[in-house]
Amino acid sequence: MNVLTLEYLLLSGAAAILLWLTPKKARWFFVCVANLAFFALLHYTVKRYAFFVLYLVCVWLAGLLISRYRNQKITLLLGLGAASALVVWKAAGLLDWTLPLMPLGLSFFTFRAVSYLLDLQHGKCPVIRNPAVLFDYLYFFPLIQAGPINRCAEFLKETDQFTFSYTDQKNGCIQAGLGLFQKLVIADYLGPIAQRLLSSGLQGWYLVLGIVLYSFWIYVDFDSYSNIAIGTARMLGYHIPANFHTPYLAGNIQEFWRRWHISLSSWLRDYVYIPLGGSRCSAGRHALNVLLVFLVSGLWHGSTWMYVCWGLGHGLLSVLEGWLRRPFRNRQIGKFWSALLHVLGVLINFVLVSLLWVFFRSASLAEALQIFRDLFPLSAASLPLDPALLGLTGNEWGWLWILLGIIVVSDLLRNRWNMVEGLARRPFVIRWAFYFLLMVIAIIFGVYGPGYDPQDFIYVTF
Repeated sequence: MNVLTLEYLLLSGAAAILLWLTPKKARWFFVCVANLAFFALLHYTVKRYAFFVLYLVCVWLAGLLISRYRNQKITLLLGLGAASALVVWKAAGLLDWTLPLMPLGLSFFTFRAVSYLLDLQHGKCPVIRNPAVLFDYLYFFPLIQAGPINRCAEFLKETDQFTFSYTDQKNGCIQAGLGLFQKLVIADYLGPIAQRLLSSGLQGWYLVLGIVLYSFWIYVDFDSYSNIAIGTARMLGYHIPANFHTPYLAGNIQEFWRRWHISLSSWLRDYVYIPLGGSRCSAGRHALNVLLVFLVSGLWHGSTWMYVCWGLGHGLLSVLEGWLRRPFRNRQIGKFWSALLHVLGVLINFVLVSLLWVFFRSASLAEALQIFRDLFPLSAASLPLDPALLGLTGNEWGWLWILLGIIVVSDLLRNRWNMVEGLARRPFVIRWAFYFLLMVIAIIFGVYGPGYDPQDFIYVTF
């Protein structure tokens, strides 16, 4: 179910109100009811519902076994078992097997299940003896479709210690509203233009613009979903950490992954990179560990060889970057040169990340290579670009550049300022004047209305 629908809005509002009125000891029950209502709205077949039930029972029994025996080998086997369904679906895509449509949120609740079992083994999380509580965690409806990937211990703690907070309700609404604005006004405007540019047969600077727009589109689209999910969860009393922090302002690949899809990056660090040995090993082994982590990241995102290329591309750049930076690690330079190098690093990093997105969106290697071939030559004679070739009017062309400016400026501000908390602290009149301005912009420029089919979020398919 798309989070942009009226049904989702009513479900979120009703769940928040019911949880305000719920005694602490019964809170898990009403979260369970909200999750069941969400599943009912999906209108799945009995077979697909049966998969979710079977998966839940298997993880629940695995947790009970781990709590009783506390055996590393048993935990590893059960953790791999929890991931097996995801592995099968990913392998099916790589090997062209025919399988039913992948269950909604499989990539996300699989990683939740694995982290629960491994944390249980290491004493970081209590065993869940009530399967309904495990159902609350694995299939928590604001997060099930596209994350973030939250951890079990904190979720259980907030379930037990919930108290009504006006601040949570207000700030949750603000964050969800900003996410809705990002989606309707920015992402759904940039997306069709980016796809049109990258599949139009145009060359040179048109393709450069298409790649840049795609980079901004996938960022704003996923960030908008994360904000809606985190905001909704906060209205229900759950504090989910931020999933993005201005990733395109990162000066290198490693910093980019500390800012992009933070919940996935931290999961891969804790449950793949560190168990492999992390950086406490030889240089060659460390490089292999990095490549394996990014290979897992690529396969997690999708089940085609293009995602493998995309993941390994990031891994190779990360390894190369580490080798190049090593001789200069202890060098001291002035503030001016440090700032200049950082700006240069941000620009280079954005170019590299954007080029790798070409593999991410392409259906085949031939398609990706064709885009790279059509990028060149780049000549000043082909400028300025003609918006008519893209089916855009002059006003639409101008609005496109205004949106790009909004993304850049807002990220520069968000890099040092928490927009949600900052807005919440502003005086009532200023705060509502800003909300009114956003609503006016959304009404005038938002992508909605009769005949509009809300585009699903990109990461819902992973």
